[in-house]
Amino acid sequence: MNHPDSTPEPVDFDGGTTGCGELLLDLLLFMKRQPSNTTLVVRALDAGAPLEMPAWCRLTGHELVSAEHPIYTIRKPEHKVDKTNE
Repeated sequence: MNHPDSTPEPVDFDGGTTGCGELLLDLLLFMKRQPSNTTLVVRALDAGAPLEMPAWCRLTGHELVSAEHPIYTIRKPEHKVDKTNE
């Protein structure tokens, strides 16, 4: 049974060895297509990811649920204000 307030199943996003610059742009475009409350499990092997992923979440308004390199769990807020177009 599907409830309107139910949280969608987590979605996997494999960034692999992609550098953080390209990875974060791909991630931004991907998240824009996702519904509110989407939880994304990101695999990012780039050495800069431990610094870049939390910063990206702060800048874009997404919640960093957990970060244990190379796996990052991110949630898109219910009513996300798109800070990238300001």
